[in-house]
Amino acid sequence: MYRTVAQIDSVISQLATSFPQLCTRTQLPEPSLQGRPVFALRLRGGPGGNRRGVLMVGGTHARELMNPDALVELAVDLVTSYLNGTPVVYGGRTWTALDVKLVLESLDVWIVPCVNPDGRHRVMTVDNMWRGNLRDNPGTPCDGVDLNRNADFVWGVTEGQTSCSPCSEVFVGSGAFSEPETRNVKHLLDTRHIHSFVDVHSFSELVLYPWGHAHSQTDDPAQRFTGLPTGTCAPLAVPGYREYITPRDLLRFSTVAGRVVEAIAAVRGRAYTPQTGRALYATTGTQSDYAYSRHIAQPALHKTYGFTIETGPRVETLEDSFHPRDPTLIKRDAKAGVLALAQQSVCAFDLIGVRLLGRQTEVDALRRVRDEQLATTEPGREWITLIERVELPVAAVLLEDERLAGRAAALIERAGKLVEDEKLVVTDEDVALGLALVGELAERAGAKDEQVRADLKAVGVVLERARGVPADAVVRELMGRGPGAE
Repeated sequence: MYRTVAQIDSVISQLATSFPQLCTRTQLPEPSLQGRPVFALRLRGGPGGNRRGVLMVGGTHARELMNPDALVELAVDLVTSYLNGTPVVYGGRTWTALDVKLVLESLDVWIVPCVNPDGRHRVMTVDNMWRGNLRDNPGTPCDGVDLNRNADFVWGVTEGQTSCSPCSEVFVGSGAFSEPETRNVKHLLDTRHIHSFVDVHSFSELVLYPWGHAHSQTDDPAQRFTGLPTGTCAPLAVPGYREYITPRDLLRFSTVAGRVVEAIAAVRGRAYTPQTGRALYATTGTQSDYAYSRHIAQPALHKTYGFTIETGPRVETLEDSFHPRDPTLIKRDAKAGVLALAQQSVCAFDLIGVRLLGRQTEVDALRRVRDEQLATTEPGREWITLIERVELPVAAVLLEDERLAGRAAALIERAGKLVEDEKLVVTDEDVALGLALVGELAERAGAKDEQVRADLKAVGVVLERARGVPADAVVRELMGRGPGAE
């Protein structure tokens, strides 16, 4: 019914051996406590490096058996689709061969199907409800650390489902990243350009995003976890504390989570709920919060959006909730959700910058305008939402048409120079080239999607108004007037 640790490793090995042009198997730096190697699989198609990464991990909690199986099956499905030019179909949700190609040629997809191999082995041979790893906790008769309480994020603060008791199922460990299994996940975050992270758990049919230790707010940047004590083995000592998150990031999290939920619902109608981790219950030291928190604690690090998916419903018994007798349908839901999240990580601008311009300079300039200016106002965030809405269909067209992609690259290069040099103004030629490109994209990317056509039409209206105007004035207008404004 469920794969053993050796069988999971065998699938990864076979993929890497049989399809080296697409699959790379990497042994992570640290074996488990009992000496088992832990492997990651990278999927990458097409030319070009320096890509965004998506990191998918499963099996953090040992008894959640179906998620490691779902992740290795997803890898097989993606490889099969890419090599054969066939769609990926999960129930009522289909990803075309072009959809899959776009994901694998835009991103590095990293999969660690079984973070906790010792725990999985114990569940399958000794104790089917084991949760943690197999750490021997000195001075106690108890074993195990909850690997999803062991990350360096408000570690050792016992909010909600978090404990400093070595005999608790949610024991935080002796220190942040005290466990080799969690250090392996940290290693990938440290050494790869991970844009999106997802930790796949069971159960409850939820898509979770930060924060987990406290409720979120977007008004007071002074309330930041960096000022909270850690390792206290006591709850947060700040009455009414609410953790800050930027409006831009909250919008991103809620948008992506909503699209993941939509993809899962299309499979067979299951209604997953998107929400913050704290809306479920309070936690500290979780992997998804840690992944997102890194760029805040250390501003030199890039930002990683961290999610947790809780697969499957609660049923009559806990055993059947964690590892149902037939997990086939739940695994299909899980694969759809994780693939949707990867798809939402595709960036058309990055695709052009890396593959066509061979650099990110102009793309980074436009990204700064997005994050430092547009994201600060409600109308500006509406424009960000619009661009993210059209990004996938536009990227698919550009991936297939090098001529059109070249025109887009030239315009992005020009736009990057415009926003960096305040002496430059948008010329009639800029507008003509932009309108021609937008018109063709609307015809092709919006052929079957009225919303895409409407969004690209709104972009065309902005271009018309930009003639003879400096780029900073165009940006100020976007910050003050959203796409629906007259």
